[in-house]
Order: sequence, then C-alpha cells, then structure tokens
Amino acid sequence: MKPRVRLHIDFRLDFRRLPDDLVERGAEEWIAELREGVDQAMRLLTRFPAAGTRMDKRGKVELRRLIFPKGPYVAWYVVNGRDLWLIRLFHARQRRPRAKLRRRYR
Repeated sequence: MKPRVRLHIDFRLDFRRLPDDLVERGAEEWIAELREGVDQAMRLLTRFPAAGTRMDKRGKVELRRLIFPKGPYVAWYVVNGRDLWLIRLFHARQRRPRAKLRRRYR
C-alpha cells in the first residue's frame, strides 16, 4: 500500500520562507524549481518511501533525508506506518538543526 504524503506545518512554513529568501538574493527564477522539486519529491516518496537516507529511528518510525534531484534543496521526512510526513525543507547550504526524531513527529 502506498503511503499518504502529508505536509507538516513546519514544512509548510519552510516552503513559505524559502521563496522570500530567494527574492532577497535575486534568484526569483529558482522559485519555480523549488515548487517543481517539492512535487517531484512527493511523487518519488509515494512510490519509494525509503528513497532518502535514514537519519534516526525509534521503533517503526524513521526520520529520513531526501536531497532533491534538481535544485539545491533537502527535505526531512518521517515514515510512520501508512503516513509519510514531509516535516522540514532546507536550502542545501542552510544551517540545519541536529537531525533527531521529536515527539511531535512520531
């Protein structure tokens, strides 16, 4: 059974902030690539939930990282049974917090 890909509020907030940062840096043309990258990631993860690199695991819940095939972006996601949650979105050069499963993602 294919997992449902859902967008966590933290991912949605990251997705809203990144285009603002791109506009500030004069890289507006990357906004369309960001959107297409998210769509591609969702399609890929629907078919292959384990496509990303595992970063943490607690029981059957896994935190994974997916580097976008196109564009300099990284998504963190949690696989939890039938659901797959995209939880964070970063530019590849952006500082990221320590990768660890938090209660709110399990």
